[in-house]
Parts: sequence; structure tokens; C-alpha cells
Amino acid sequence: MPVRDTVTPATERPDAATLIGDVATRLREAGSESPRLDAELLVGHAFGRDRAWLHAHPDASLSASDAAALAGWVDRRVAGEPIAYIRGFKEWFSLRIATDHRALIPRPETELLASTAIGEISARLIRDNDPIRAWEVGTGSGAVVLAVALRFGTAAALSRVHLAASDISAEALELAAENLAAHGAAGLVALACGDLLEPPALPGGSVDLLIANLPYLTTEEAAAGVGSLAWEPRDALDGGRDGLDLLRRLVSHLPERLAPGGAALLEIGAGQAAAVRELAEALPIRVAVTVLPDLAGIERVVRVERR
Repeated sequence: MPVRDTVTPATERPDAATLIGDVATRLREAGSESPRLDAELLVGHAFGRDRAWLHAHPDASLSASDAAALAGWVDRRVAGEPIAYIRGFKEWFSLRIATDHRALIPRPETELLASTAIGEISARLIRDNDPIRAWEVGTGSGAVVLAVALRFGTAAALSRVHLAASDISAEALELAAENLAAHGAAGLVALACGDLLEPPALPGGSVDLLIANLPYLTTEEAAAGVGSLAWEPRDALDGGRDGLDLLRRLVSHLPERLAPGGAALLEIGAGQAAAVRELAEALPIRVAVTVLPDLAGIERVVRVERR
């Protein structure tokens, strides 16, 4: 039974458990790959509660207005719109990241980029006395730089860490600013709108750490628009014919922007590690390249250190 048909007088309103079952059935019939999870997330959103609360309160019922809102969200999910856009946020790295059509939805695999950047800065704070300059290129929703800023808020306030983030999209940068402000980190990160490393988000010289999750899908993959990709901004997905156009450009500028002893952390797509390693090792500077796998065992982050 479609959720829309269950919006009836209060005495006949379905409980949470019934709603979840009805929504899951509709999503399954629509081809969802995770109908039960999607149903729990949408029903929980209607109640303003998480999934644990739903399981503890299976007899709870919605008001007519909330049930009507849920029906609309289910229609949107049936049409293929990602849950993160419907709810307006994504739980990522233990943070609630605001999400909408201005930027990509943060992926679980990108948590490796954030944790690696945090580890990199932590090691440098212990080892070095000089301030650390870190810049995220292509910040999108701002999720990664937000995670870093929250971890090093005190160090940033004491000018031990200088953080910046940039994006070519002014709309994405606006979303990043909103996410930073929502978590009380607006004053910890300098934001700049520009194409890759121009203009510099951290004026005054080279940086110790570059962090980048640039578009790395091929044009063909981006055009296919499978799943949530059909709803996300194309410019944030399309990495050119082989997926490496922007990574190629960024790597070529490392000699100018990366300080001696500095490192670049680059998120990549499956099967791209060898090509990115080759690009880095062809630079006119000495580098050490390592590749880190994500939890699925896929080579996900390339670390390029300038010797």
C-alpha cells in the first residue's frame, strides 16, 4: 500500500513498524538496493528521530502533516533522489553534514582521506615547531576540512595550524561555509573560490599539506548517471576521458605549491593508483609515493611526499 494512502484519521494511522514495512515494500518494488534501510531513514526523519528510537518505539504514530511529508519524501526516493538530498544531511565521520544539489554527497570511502589528513597533521605537530599550512582543494560540502578543523580547533586558534579550503564552484563553497558555521568552525578555515591551486587559498608561499578529492570518474561514467550520480552536480564528478584530467593538472603544480617535506593526499578511483603514481614520479622534484587502501581493499588515497 503506498504511504500516501495511509494518511487517514488519527485512529487509523499506521504505527512506525507498519510505516517502515509499507515504505520498504514500495521502495523494493521501485528497485531500491536497500529498501529497508531507506525506509527506516525516511520514517525516522519524519519522526525527527534516529533508527534506534524507531526500533524502541514501534507503536509510535505520525501526525497527519508529518505523514503527508513522508509520502512526498517516498515519492522522491522512488524517483531515485538520494536519501541525503531528501533529508538534507548525511551522517559522515560522526558528523552531520548538510547536503543538497550544490555539492557531492560525502562518501564513506572519503573518511580515509579525512583520517589520513588528521594523522598527517598530528605527526607534524609533534615533530615540528613551525606552523603547519594545510589546504583542501575541491572542498565541495566542506566535509573533509570540517573534520580536520574540529580535530585541530585549539591548534588553529593558537596559529599552530593554518587551514584553507577552495572550490571552483561558488555554490559548493557556500555550502561548505554553512557546514563550517553549523559546527562552530567558521573562523578556523579560510575559504577561496578558484580553479584548483589558483588563486592561492593560503597566500604567502607553499603549503605543508594539500588534500584533494577531485572529480575522478570518466566522462562516460559521469554521463551514465547511475544511482545518486544522476542527481549530483556533473562538474563535481567528471574527470575527463580517463578520469584523471584534474588530478593530472593538480599533480603538475605540486613543485610550485608543495613545501619541501610537504605531502599531498589525493583521493582516487579504483584502478587509478598506478597512473597517479606515474604522474607524481615524473615530476622534476624528488618524491616518495605511497598508496593507502580503503576498508574495501580498494586503493583509495595516494600520498605524495616531497623529499
